[in-house]
Amino acid sequence: MRRLILLCLALFVTMPAAGTELRVAVAANFTATLERLAELYGPENGVRFAVSSGSSGKHFAQIRQGAPFDIFFSADDQRTADLVASGHAVADSRFAYAEGVLVLWSPDAGRIPDDGAAFLERGDYRRVAIANPRVAPYGIAAEAVMQAHGIDLATRRIVTGQSIGQAFNFVTTGNAEVGLLALAQVIAHERRQGAGSRWLPDAETYPPIVQEVVLLTVAREPEAASAFLDWVRTSETAREIIESDGYRL
Repeated sequence: MRRLILLCLALFVTMPAAGTELRVAVAANFTATLERLAELYGPENGVRFAVSSGSSGKHFAQIRQGAPFDIFFSADDQRTADLVASGHAVADSRFAYAEGVLVLWSPDAGRIPDDGAAFLERGDYRRVAIANPRVAPYGIAAEAVMQAHGIDLATRRIVTGQSIGQAFNFVTTGNAEVGLLALAQVIAHERRQGAGSRWLPDAETYPPIVQEVVLLTVAREPEAASAFLDWVRTSETAREIIESDGYRL
């Protein structure tokens, strides 16, 4: 009987309290996927998610200034490493949750042909949107693809967004006809709006977009946050969702 009581007490201590809220900073490209994961995990584990979506650079600066997040899903692996080094994140919590995939996309179903490389090289578009390569890993990847196909990066036909989210908005609003974007954003958009046209550049033409997550040292709910991260890392269901949303694992 005494052992049963002790076991119950241990479970009470380690399980998240009902109504536990996790504050999560997430890169814009992973927001839709995180929301799917949260909808699945939250009700079964008594956890609510307060999600802040934006550029990894913006979140990084906010965290360095003391923003009260529990978890940070970054679009790269450099910012998580820097946060660990500066003492803002827990070292052994850091892991790669996905590898991003770059896509050339247009909401127009007939705009991009099967031979997307030739389309890029011929310049059969008025403007192409990319994320800023100085601050965004998807921008670095887009720049590498364009260089691989002989595109002049100084051309005025390139429209640069400060984040991959802004670059995506340039395309959906018609400010650019096509964009080199995150495949995950395209999949989420097409689920709601219908298929456009797309071409996947060879992964060998751009550096890997390794996306990492980390538990922050200011976390208000470190146990609940760690449990969620363990689920993201080990659950077959979570991995299937991430892969189906346009990421490599």
